[in-house]
Amino acid sequence: MPRTFFVFPIAIALGLTLGLSGLLNPASESSKVLPVLAQGCTHAANWICVPTSATKTSAMSVTYADVNSSSVIPNGATDWDITAHWYPTSPGSNCTDQQMATCTVTWNGSAWSLSNVNLTADIVAISLCNTNMCGAGLSVGYTLIVRINDPSGTTGNNLDNVDYVTTAVPNGTVCGASNTTPISQTNSGNQYISTGNTNICPFTCSVSGSSMVISYN
Repeated sequence: MPRTFFVFPIAIALGLTLGLSGLLNPASESSKVLPVLAQGCTHAANWICVPTSATKTSAMSVTYADVNSSSVIPNGATDWDITAHWYPTSPGSNCTDQQMATCTVTWNGSAWSLSNVNLTADIVAISLCNTNMCGAGLSVGYTLIVRINDPSGTTGNNLDNVDYVTTAVPNGTVCGASNTTPISQTNSGNQYISTGNTNICPFTCSVSGSSMVISYN
């Protein structure tokens, strides 16, 4: 009988023997490198406001512009989802500690207005400021400021970041020019809340924030 017919049974037997020895030998198993499990999301405590306040303020400066960077006036309402995220101080698995508020910002032809404000247990206020319009020499837009409990009153976790996402964007008019349409109904921006940022305490338009552009064709 050719030798090759004996090689495969021997190899199989050897493999089974090594496999069984590993199963029967705990020391062999403990020496194996196992995958490292994710430790979850963490965020140290943010700046303590003086006088002491249980809230922080997030700000997002929003501008409307076309692909040529020309300012655009929206012809109606922009709907917003604003989601705050909190993370624990020490490693854990709770990375989905979040709440979402909603609001609408509308240009009525002469002024900006805030409406349809729906808050949550820990997103306690939304306001509108620094509004600009055509002819003001500034980019058309406004700043949304959001007052948020920090730490979260429902979980005790620390405020980490805030997402700003449009869910509806109207057509617009390029300042002094033609009509235009939004590239997308969904536009997003994010503000990370820094543990060392001291300018996130007052619920005013002077707080530190981020910026985003709602783009038009």
